[in-house]
Amino acid sequence: MENREKALTHLIKQAQTEYSEENYVFAIPGFMSKKFIAYCAMRDDLTLVLDYIQTLRDIPINRIVKSSLTYSLIALYGKCFTDASKNNYPKLEPNSIFKENEEFKEIHNYLIELRHQFIAHRGKTDSEIGVSFMIFPKEKKEDSQVRFKQLKLGGFGEKRLNDIERIIKFLIFELEKKIQKSGQKLYDGFFNNFDEEQMSFMMINHLKKDKTEEK
Repeated sequence: MENREKALTHLIKQAQTEYSEENYVFAIPGFMSKKFIAYCAMRDDLTLVLDYIQTLRDIPINRIVKSSLTYSLIALYGKCFTDASKNNYPKLEPNSIFKENEEFKEIHNYLIELRHQFIAHRGKTDSEIGVSFMIFPKEKKEDSQVRFKQLKLGGFGEKRLNDIERIIKFLIFELEKKIQKSGQKLYDGFFNNFDEEQMSFMMINHLKKDKTEEK
């Protein structure tokens, strides 16, 4: 909890530094802004995924970096469609967001299966196949052993990357609409629920800055 409070304070002070010279800046209570924050965070995650895709295309990279970017891509994509139930944060609903865009369902289902069966859990998937086998030395049978071999997804081909890029750009476009709608609702709610006196307590223009920030 202490670390969370420090992070929130840091973000508020960043907003103060960036905007307060030419604007009045007010902190919005968290209970009002859950949807807006969630949709903005999803957009940022998916924008990062586009950067991963560009890096995978443009830069000769080794197996470790390639697999790391690939697994991060899958995880961030899946994060937009899943949520810990106790938090009750907004998430994207595939039946709604792809309702008029059926062409994206195949690649979506592919990525979500990877998220569920390959990244988040160890399930039955064609992306990670292992076998066990016995070896019996011809000379010393008493040294027999059980061994393991595995093939697992380490990256995507160009066609898959193209398909993933298309669905990511589509989702960012849809999220922009959700951000605008929830932002407008948040804006209206702020002025409808607080009077000038209450707003004055939320103004962050005059928050005391850390000495390190003043240098």
